[in-house]
Amino acid sequence: METEHKPEMMALASDVENLTLVMEEVYKLEDLLEEEKEKSGVSGKSLEISSKIKKIMTSMDVMDCLNRLEIDGEPVWGLSSSERELVHYARQKVNEC
Repeated sequence: METEHKPEMMALASDVENLTLVMEEVYKLEDLLEEEKEKSGVSGKSLEISSKIKKIMTSMDVMDCLNRLEIDGEPVWGLSSSERELVHYARQKVNEC
């Protein structure tokens, strides 16, 4: 039995690295957002942080990267369990935006 070669089903290291860097920035912004909400509730600053998260997650670069790291709504082959979780979380964040 011959299997069809589908290179798009394998994760590219550069995509994983880029998504990791983006999500590290998003995690920091989420922490700032939580601190701001605890301190001031919904404020101009919290709305600004939320807007920045949305802008990052819906940027063409992030969307393209995420689309290459998923196939049929699931992470592509070759990802570690933590990388798979990262892809799932990133998609969740995009869907929230």
